[in-house]
Amino acid sequence: MFRKLKQVGQALSPDAIRQGLAASRETMATGGRLTPEQLAAMPPEVRAQYDASMAQVQAGADAAIEAELARRVLLGPAGDYLYGPLPDRERMTDLRIGQQLEHAKADFKDVLRNPLGRRPDPPQAAAVVADAAAQVAHERAARDEARTPYVSPDRWPVTFTRIATDPKRSLEDLAVWLGTSGLAARPDLVYGVYRVPDHIRGGFFFGSKAALVEWTVLHAATDRLPPAPAPTAVYFDARDTWVARRPGEPSILDEDLGLEYFRGADLGPEQCLGIARDLAVDAGGGGENESAYALIGAVGLIALHPPGLAAGAVEQMRAARPLAVPPVPGVRVEVLNWREVARAVAPRSDRRFLVPSPFPYLPSTADELLQAYLEVVGVQPADCYSAQVTGGSPSNIIGGGAHVTTTESEKEVAADGQLRQRLRGGSRVVVAYRDSPEYVAGRERWAAYQHDVLLADLSRGMRLRAPVDRQSALDRGGLGRLVRGAEVIGNLVDEGGRRTLFDKVPDYRYCWPPVQ
Repeated sequence: MFRKLKQVGQALSPDAIRQGLAASRETMATGGRLTPEQLAAMPPEVRAQYDASMAQVQAGADAAIEAELARRVLLGPAGDYLYGPLPDRERMTDLRIGQQLEHAKADFKDVLRNPLGRRPDPPQAAAVVADAAAQVAHERAARDEARTPYVSPDRWPVTFTRIATDPKRSLEDLAVWLGTSGLAARPDLVYGVYRVPDHIRGGFFFGSKAALVEWTVLHAATDRLPPAPAPTAVYFDARDTWVARRPGEPSILDEDLGLEYFRGADLGPEQCLGIARDLAVDAGGGGENESAYALIGAVGLIALHPPGLAAGAVEQMRAARPLAVPPVPGVRVEVLNWREVARAVAPRSDRRFLVPSPFPYLPSTADELLQAYLEVVGVQPADCYSAQVTGGSPSNIIGGGAHVTTTESEKEVAADGQLRQRLRGGSRVVVAYRDSPEYVAGRERWAAYQHDVLLADLSRGMRLRAPVDRQSALDRGGLGRLVRGAEVIGNLVDEGGRRTLFDKVPDYRYCWPPVQ
């Protein structure tokens, strides 16, 4: 008892208090870390506790930084622009009260300057040449040169041919073109086809009427081919329940259903002209006190192959549904996040990509990204089921809401040779192909190219095959589908209750409602 009182008295003596204050000041000056002299004077058990505490602080900072890195699609300058600078490890482990107060004041000033958290305009880049077209060519040449060390030595030609079709008979026009071009008889030369995910406006008033629908045919043909019969096009409606999924089980990619069709028909990629998502556009608004919107999303799937093949295959699928549709063995489906790249290099859907580019190391278009993947991995058209720039669930490509002040868009030469207003969509690049050891090595090159040149991981942020929700009472029946669709579309266009063509298209395409 008396010994403890004596120890308390010694601890409260003026000399002890002065020493404690001096140590505290010294500790605060070093960011909460003790000096070597202080550490040396510590008893072993106290030193162990101190080391464990500091290690815990460092580990917490490292974990926070790793978590932030894991959610970022883009790193480097573009990542800092989109998401803000990475957390500062030094700041997170600095325990000085004064420094933390300074940081808090700086953060508060940032909030006052930008209370809504709006992202600033992209940084202005200096043009190397005065002419915009020459600047675009200069940047593209630099990107091509940077990609050269990574491309496959066995890569095939990659040619993009864009065609114009009548919106009322778009798929029929595509089939006719494939026949007259001769590619319908040479699926071994075709990587894939896709509906260009843009809205090319028709008519005077803003609305869903389209002047034309464009398709891109991606192929490796270098010589003119003799005409051939038009291909067979098999259609799968996203509103139909083709696949059995229980609540909590992974949903499917659109391409999974197309691959199941080719597997059941015993057809390989060398007999496939393409598995393409059918995209639709619903645009409107823009009147007085009314927000404009342009929704684009997938409403079905198209599988194309030469005529005379797969007789009865789709009827067998229809009779057997709902199907299991497991992943097809030996097939790789790659989905790349184009949306995040577009936010950095082409942030406005009513304008072309920025020139000069604020981040010239990134591709300026989704077509360029698609070509880069095919060339680096070395995918051959005879192994390719699908290669497309496309979309998924409906999204408002002009943003919607009160901040939209105009429905005008920049004119661009369309596939029919006419200058037309265009709203640009597209959120992802999809490539489905028969895998091989050569492609495994190619994907290693692609990973290095992303890390070294693009400063990105484009596989992130896509939420592929998300678990299917449990069906609620509100979801059941036709009224439930309408209510669910109206909720989704209301969130997209900022005006609940508006009816659109996406109202009956479920979030989980082809596998809704779930099996109970």
